[in-house]
Amino acid sequence: MDWLTSMNAVLDYVEDNITEPIDYDKLAKIVCCSTYEFGRIFSFMAGVSISEYIRRRRLSLAAFDLQDQNLKVIDVAFKYCYESPTSFSRAFKDMHGISPLLARKQGFLKTYPKLSFKITIKGVEEMEFRIVKRDSFKIMGLKGMSTSIAQVGDTLDPLWRNFMDNYDNRLWKNYHAPLWQVGVYWNESKNSATPCIIGAEVRSTDVVEGMDIEEILPSTWAAFTIKGPAGKGADEAYARIRTQWFPTSRYIRNPNMQHLEIYPPGDASLNNYHWEIWMPVLEK
Repeated sequence: MDWLTSMNAVLDYVEDNITEPIDYDKLAKIVCCSTYEFGRIFSFMAGVSISEYIRRRRLSLAAFDLQDQNLKVIDVAFKYCYESPTSFSRAFKDMHGISPLLARKQGFLKTYPKLSFKITIKGVEEMEFRIVKRDSFKIMGLKGMSTSIAQVGDTLDPLWRNFMDNYDNRLWKNYHAPLWQVGVYWNESKNSATPCIIGAEVRSTDVVEGMDIEEILPSTWAAFTIKGPAGKGADEAYARIRTQWFPTSRYIRNPNMQHLEIYPPGDASLNNYHWEIWMPVLEK
């Protein structure tokens, strides 16, 4: 199944299960990538996060249901997975501008139709990458679960925020290996979050108090250079790697390895800053 077919299959799955809790991990499996990568790809292609898309679709369908005078607001709220009429009314007013009860009387509402993905041929910038082969190496830092799929806008992932606030200075004071600051993301998910360790490459096995250490196995990587402030343009980068680079390259993603986000020394807020995404690859 190609990426376009897979992304449309995701939309079909969402529509078929719109009144049930939707597991983002299942959506990522349809596209054959991690939940972290899927969130990035969907946000770029759809212009909204997957969680926001589902929210808008539910509230659109709820608006139609409210035209049925026999349905209570509480029944509509529970149908579309809201825990209470209060939370439903708040979300409904945020999207439609009026309360559910007033919407039933006036009938003027916003609708958000189901999306579909199609191919558009247009000029694109070339992708700067190199192939890197590395033996095993160790990353020391903070291990946890990345929940970036639920992010909106430029909100920093809570795991990264914890790392920057409490681990950053202690780690860089003692270690300055080739991979200076790196986020390692496993190609698996649990409860819509992706296992991740954020830290630096280390040469010894001595663990700094309060930190974790993980060994990354030998692998071949496609290292993509992203120009601009750290993290900016990530959604587009992940989408282009998945939908443009892999289909036209002689490589496939290695499903058994983690992928990396690498941030070199320098002012990561500047437009001329360069950071990298490393994808583990196998020859087709």
